[in-house]
Amino acid sequence: MSFFDCVNDAMDEGSADRERGQRAQRMWQDLRDRYERQGHSRNNAEAMAADDVKEAFRREAGENRHVFLARIGNMRKLQEGVQNAPDLAKHQTGTVEKLDYHARGLVRRFNGRLADFLREHHRDLLGNVTKPAQMRNMVAELHGESTGDAAAAALAEGVRGALEDMRLMFNEAGGIIGKLDNYGIPHSHNRRAVTQAGFDRWFDDIHRGIDWTRIEDHLTGRPFQEEGGAAPDVATQRQFLREIYDNIAYGKESREVVYGRPKGAALYRRRAESRTLHFKSSDDWIGYNKSYGAGDPFKSLMGHVHKMARDIVAMREFGPNPGLGVEYQQQLAMQRARREGLDPSKVEGNGSHARRMFAVENGSGQPETLFQDYVSTFMSSARHIMTSAFLDRAIISSVSDLNTMRLAAQAVGMNPSNVMSRHVEIMANDLTRGEALRAHWVADTLADPGIALARFQSEVPPSEIAERLSSASMRIQGLSGWTDAARMAFQWEMGGVMAEQAGRRLSEIDHPIGEFLRKSGLTEDEWAALTSAEAMFTAGNGATFVDPLYWREATDLPRDRADEIFFKVQGMIEEQTEFAVPTQSLLARGAIDPAAFDMPPGTLPYEVLKSGLMFKSFAMTFTVNQYRRIAAQPTLQGKIGYAMNLAAGATFMGGIALQLGEIIKGNDPLDMTDPAFWGRATLKGGGFGIVGDIVATGQSSWGGGFPAYVAGPVPQALGDAWNLTVKNAWEFATGQDTKFAKELTDAGRRYTPMGQTPFIGPAMDRLLWDQMQMILDPEAGAAIKKRAQARENRDGNASWWMPGSPTPDRAPDLPAALGL
Repeated sequence: MSFFDCVNDAMDEGSADRERGQRAQRMWQDLRDRYERQGHSRNNAEAMAADDVKEAFRREAGENRHVFLARIGNMRKLQEGVQNAPDLAKHQTGTVEKLDYHARGLVRRFNGRLADFLREHHRDLLGNVTKPAQMRNMVAELHGESTGDAAAAALAEGVRGALEDMRLMFNEAGGIIGKLDNYGIPHSHNRRAVTQAGFDRWFDDIHRGIDWTRIEDHLTGRPFQEEGGAAPDVATQRQFLREIYDNIAYGKESREVVYGRPKGAALYRRRAESRTLHFKSSDDWIGYNKSYGAGDPFKSLMGHVHKMARDIVAMREFGPNPGLGVEYQQQLAMQRARREGLDPSKVEGNGSHARRMFAVENGSGQPETLFQDYVSTFMSSARHIMTSAFLDRAIISSVSDLNTMRLAAQAVGMNPSNVMSRHVEIMANDLTRGEALRAHWVADTLADPGIALARFQSEVPPSEIAERLSSASMRIQGLSGWTDAARMAFQWEMGGVMAEQAGRRLSEIDHPIGEFLRKSGLTEDEWAALTSAEAMFTAGNGATFVDPLYWREATDLPRDRADEIFFKVQGMIEEQTEFAVPTQSLLARGAIDPAAFDMPPGTLPYEVLKSGLMFKSFAMTFTVNQYRRIAAQPTLQGKIGYAMNLAAGATFMGGIALQLGEIIKGNDPLDMTDPAFWGRATLKGGGFGIVGDIVATGQSSWGGGFPAYVAGPVPQALGDAWNLTVKNAWEFATGQDTKFAKELTDAGRRYTPMGQTPFIGPAMDRLLWDQMQMILDPEAGAAIKKRAQARENRDGNASWWMPGSPTPDRAPDLPAALGL
């Protein structure tokens, strides 16, 4: 009797579930036919297929048990959290917001594991990876190929260890990723490139480079090709690769439609999918990655780090399928609200906001069609290019960080002067940065050159050239280095303050840092383990620091306990650092980001909203953070005092930013004795620099007034393009006077990437655009002087480098700042 008939009898007798039995029969038939095509006899093929089906079901049972236990543990954790929440109306958003800080901390830890790699291989100012030859050798070593390059082999071993650490943490959180030796670097498929090629071309391009001895048949758990055996026949190869192609092109949900099934693959399986394809050599992998993947190995590796960190913390908090866990938490919250008679609208509203925040944090906003993919990539690229043009002087506004760092340091009980001096030291001293690497602290922009852009926007991936331009703009003006140094300085000083409290019981620490540690959920035993002398970081000058990044690698505690302590403390540090150096507020994005409202990128509503939100992220984050700080003050007097302290510091730093901005634009400083100056300074220093420009000049940096600011720069750019082309062509054809010279040079000034970078902008304006306008329009010289005079009459300060003049007239009149 065949396996098929045995299963049939078992279903008829009721001893086997019919749905599982029929699935087993289909699997058996597929495997039997495959083995027959490979040359096995009918009887042997049937026997081999039967063994494989039995093994597949045994493996599935083990996986289900692992996932079930993780799910039960998270359900109990969520139940306890909701039951003990002191403020149920804020609890749900609080748990989701914590994901963001924990993910940042975990990315920082993984980057620390990759410190040697990142020190040797990172992107330069132009976005090129350093030491490309060694990078290629390292990729080969990761694929098990000996290159004879000892340095590349050592780096590969470090990367391999970091990837294994990620895999273990993922599985401990309830995921399923099997161990594979020498599998290289995980890759992601470029859906647009794969779909454009079509299955036949995609298959022809890749199937010869596939290593079938290392590709696991998901039905049997065994490789398609035994060592020394023949490769599977072409029909089997096409069948396997066709399924992968269809999953990429159409989505996995298209294979089997089930009413009521949650959209998307369960997270606990998702990260194993990047390991489905294996290649015979590193050259084959690199070739596939260039044609159908993420591009260079650096981007693939660092993208994997960020995705794994995000997924691990989501599964730790909400279970193997975190989206269902977020919904379960809301059901628990509503159940408690009903039982205790709490306001249902507040609890339900908080749950809805939490779900939107999770959608943003989970990166669920993805194009749904190929057309949307094209549109979203084009629009994202356009916004990145405009970012490189409009934020090329963002470093000037970022001096306001000194005020938020001062306030955040005071809130944590630190000396603000120590934070500021540490900031300067890190920026100026290579030895300090080297010591940071020894402490497993890697600069964000070393691992991800686009991280500075998170202060201003959050986008779907743009084109390569657009990403390089926007990243280069941040780095060339110094904003990336400034942000890195500020965050590093603040976190180091927090570590020093915690080290000062070592040896005391956590409950007895009356320093403000003690309250933050207790709120993080840290226990007495965990605090004692964290501050043990042998696990604290000791700097070159003998100073000690409680550094969770260093501690996590130095401690001999069991992995699960060490991870729990790490997340509590590093998450708290990341949250406080966000108050000091604002970047992104998940709470704010959950209220306004189009991804939070299921708007796919590439659709009209999404793109319109994204334009309107450009350059507002920093201002919104600043506002949310400071509102929460003010609300946290225990007394009315404290709230008023904090607000006045904030306003005074913001105004002072805004004044500095204004004056620096005027000087690098070729103008004298503004008169600080004029009350209007301090009104503009308040807006500038409070994170609303563009609004300050509108108040002063009547328009934003991309033209237009307040409506243009609300709409964002995209509509203005479309209008400028229309005027420059169609409008001028119509005016020329109908015999009207065109404004082509002025509109061309205005567009050049406005949209040239990095065209207004400090110390470069005035030179480009005077030497390039002004001269071009005067060549194209002989009467433009008078118009340029007229505009310069109008600006001086409006603002009250003259120009030390007059518009239209190829050389500066004089040095800046610095005493003008004092009204002299």
